[in-house]
Amino acid sequence: MAQVPIHSVVVIGAGVLGCAVARELSRLDTDVLVLERAHDVGEGSSKANSGVVHAGFHPRGGSLKGTSCVEGNALFDKLTAELDIPFRRIGALMVAFERSGIDKLEEKRARAALNGAGTLPIVSGDEARALEPRLSPGVISAMLAPSTGIVSPFELVLALAQNAQANGVSFRFGANVVSISQLPADDPEGPRWSLSLDDGTTVQTRFVVNAAGDQAELLDSFVHPQDYVVRPRAGDFVVFDKQVPKTAIRHVIYQAGEHDEGGVLLAPTVSGNLLAGPTSRNVRSFSDTGASPEGFAHVLSVARHLIPSLDTRRVITGFAGVRTNITNVSKEVKDFIMRTSAPGFVSALGIKNPGLTASPTLAKRAVALLREEGLVARERTGWLPQRTRYVPFLSRSEEEQARLAREDPSFDHVICRCELVTEGDVRAVMRGPLPPSTIAGMRRRLRCGMGRCQGGFCLPRVLAIMADELGIPAEQVPWGEGGASLSPRKVKR
Repeated sequence: MAQVPIHSVVVIGAGVLGCAVARELSRLDTDVLVLERAHDVGEGSSKANSGVVHAGFHPRGGSLKGTSCVEGNALFDKLTAELDIPFRRIGALMVAFERSGIDKLEEKRARAALNGAGTLPIVSGDEARALEPRLSPGVISAMLAPSTGIVSPFELVLALAQNAQANGVSFRFGANVVSISQLPADDPEGPRWSLSLDDGTTVQTRFVVNAAGDQAELLDSFVHPQDYVVRPRAGDFVVFDKQVPKTAIRHVIYQAGEHDEGGVLLAPTVSGNLLAGPTSRNVRSFSDTGASPEGFAHVLSVARHLIPSLDTRRVITGFAGVRTNITNVSKEVKDFIMRTSAPGFVSALGIKNPGLTASPTLAKRAVALLREEGLVARERTGWLPQRTRYVPFLSRSEEEQARLAREDPSFDHVICRCELVTEGDVRAVMRGPLPPSTIAGMRRRLRCGMGRCQGGFCLPRVLAIMADELGIPAEQVPWGEGGASLSPRKVKR
């Protein structure tokens, strides 16, 4: 019987936190494997994210959720520069329409201070409209959060993973962990863990980081008595067509919790679209990613309240994401859970918004916990922090376009008119690091199918090119995991 290799560290889950942990571990001269049950990185809740890098005034003051949000926010300038992904600090406005809202602003301001975000200024409604001219005339006050930023959640997860891979981390997809057991501690190097996968294979490792998102509670229960109950909670988003510069919304806009807006925000995206959402509703399972017409109606109602001139005819699609919600702890003490659940086994439980913002800090915390558990590894000689992103053909200089078209005429063939993607782009991505194996994965890398026509023109062409590159029939190229969305025609405006 072939001997099972023993890895130093296995990270379970390739969402934003798992990939951030993988990159942090890639700094060390040690063997790291990432197991992901889906067929691509970022297939879970990470993909259904607003992309807002939060300032830290929402979480409870002094909580891990709050402090890791503020600390993570401060790391994004350097992180995104190293990973070569777009990031903009556009700032946020939390607005109030009545006196109770002003009280809420003061509460959020106090939370920000306790979380280390400093003293956020509060301005009048007129001052807020000077910053955001389309803001409702009913706004009487607003809190400013200048550190708020926006990033593409798809690009962030992919860039973290590609940089980790370039520094020696291995990824295995379609690897669903179904049970975990600790092997007898008769090895002179210490005990190790055996992870059983649903394909009948096993993976052995000295240390585990459980960043499995909606599966994290289940996997943790194999090594620790269950003390947290995690249930799915869905949020609906609405996506608008790309903004017209003259009337574009410039800031992330929140409303203070005066009535039932339920945390809905308006946020520009780095791709130029406008995003509104999310709602917050209980669902039966983590696979219940179907969008809700009632949720869309609520999101648009709040959006129109904030920006009365918002043209809801420019909605192009909507989607829903499901996040992990700890239900057996009161809201007053609920927090992110990052702990050592068993010797050499670190778990992250209940990581939801602002998990993307906090991920760089939580990743460092996970590695520190592994160190406390006995992980010994030197800094990797020649560790490369930089990653160069793929730039689509039509976004390059004329000189580069001419050179590429001479080398490969497929770059002259535009297949996505909304997002300006060429056949050459699809083929280049398929031949690049961590290539997609699903249509959804290609959409996230090049945005083909995410524009105004939502793939009506390009997706059959993308499918044919991917099938050719993979050497399989087109009908065998999977769509990929993730959310069902409603047609724009079904979004009530």
